[in-house]
Amino acid sequence: MSGHEPHGSATARRVVVSISDIHGLHRRGDVIDVPDGDVLVIAGDIELRSARDVADLEAWLSGLPHPHKVVGFGNMDSLSYEAGEGLRIAGAEVVVDRVVEVAGLRLLASPWSPRFYGVWQLRDEAAGAAHWSALLPPDLQLDVLVTHTPPYGHGDLTRGSHVGDKQLLAAVQALHRPPRLWICGHIHESAGEYRVPHPASEQGILLINAAVFNAASKKGFERRAQPRAVLLPEGRVVAQGDPARLAGSGMTVRMSLQVR
Repeated sequence: MSGHEPHGSATARRVVVSISDIHGLHRRGDVIDVPDGDVLVIAGDIELRSARDVADLEAWLSGLPHPHKVVGFGNMDSLSYEAGEGLRIAGAEVVVDRVVEVAGLRLLASPWSPRFYGVWQLRDEAAGAAHWSALLPPDLQLDVLVTHTPPYGHGDLTRGSHVGDKQLLAAVQALHRPPRLWICGHIHESAGEYRVPHPASEQGILLINAAVFNAASKKGFERRAQPRAVLLPEGRVVAQGDPARLAGSGMTVRMSLQVR
């Protein structure tokens, strides 16, 4: 079929803002420009290792205007591996390997990645196949899929090699109805927008590698790695953070929704 219907209980338009691989940058005020929106989604690698890290994240989130905030984890969030969803973050919903409804959108977040470094590691391809096939059965209906790892071949290029998850890609492409939006991170060098082919959608799935770390550490990524805002159900990027708006600001973050 040429398109797919929204799966959430609400058909109203929603703006979802994605961010990942913050690695402590939220403590600075001159790097990340977060667009406004209805839902803010963090796809992991905040670097949550202590209660102090959680408190810092909570303070940052409290200054953001988004009515709904979702926090997922990644391989550098060791405290989350110990606590799972028992880790409470004030002002946000923690999501680990489950489906929730947020602002009328069905959302699933999973922190697991192919074996690399840190926590939330899938030990081999067999473990990955078992995990993703159980978490993403073909009849599952989602509006937003959040995975810390990118799928293989899309948003996963680093040092000339694709390092994404093949089993994750297969499980998503086996869904009868693809999600409207797929958010990932993990591979800093591949921050950006992609389209993942899906047999039930001519346009494919909009994939955002939302890793922001290189905005502070790599020339040419100052704008490319800024958070993006996606309008649903259309599945269209409508805004992106602009580091120029942070110049001379003492604020932790400046809010904007500059449609592009």
